Amino acid sequence: VTSTLCSCLATHAVLQFRYQQKRRHLGFKRWGVYTHHVVDRTHPLVVDVNTRFDVPHSRFNDISYQQFEAAGLYVLVASKEAGVHLAVSEDLFRLVFFQGHPEYDIISLLKEYKREVCRFYRGERADYPPYPENYFTLRSQAILAEYREQVLRARQRGLAMPDLPEGLITAHLDNTWHDTAEAVINNWIGKVYQVTNADRRLPFMDSVDPNDPLAMKEYLIQTELELC
Repeated sequence: VTSTLCSCLATHAVLQFRYQQKRRHLGFKRWGVYTHHVVDRTHPLVVDVNTRFDVPHSRFNDISYQQFEAAGLYVLVASKEAGVHLAVSEDLFRLVFFQGHPEYDIISLLKEYKREVCRFYRGERADYPPYPENYFTLRSQAILAEYREQVLRARQRGLAMPDLPEGLITAHLDNTWHDTAEAVINNWIGKVYQVTNADRRLPFMDSVDPNDPLAMKEYLIQTELELC
């Protein structure tokens, strides 16, 4: 395989199995949309993408920036709030790691919120779920606060759970991550196409070094030396 893309749980599994870096429970759920910055603008995966962009996250566990570095991996995109989002393996391409959810559509977090409200109503969680961070507008939060009161009353009186006013909420949601996510995936597919052998039994073209598929290691080493 020329390059494998791992997302969220798959990233955590590979980091533990291959690099002996175990994920750590945060003690809370990192849930919402967070601002990220491109750490290394020279890597082909992030060429011509926004240098600052949002990414949804939805997880209880985390692998830290320090753990990625300890494993010899290269972090490309990170957030002060949400940690590492995008990193690559030591060869800079054969493994690509997402810790966020760039594949989410505009209503994915809304669906998760609805699921958690339903779990609360059924007694499967003790507390009413908080809002995903940086996701609902103030107007949507006001609508959801009123809905919360309806749910609490229905639960107390043994009535059917009221329907979530999804139509009112969806109209005010913003997707601030899709275009950049699409650009990163397009960059990845483009590079896979460029270095893959025409023979489907072979992962790389004859001229490509499997340990340095993008021919970037020498440049990266030189850059690191200049920064020292």
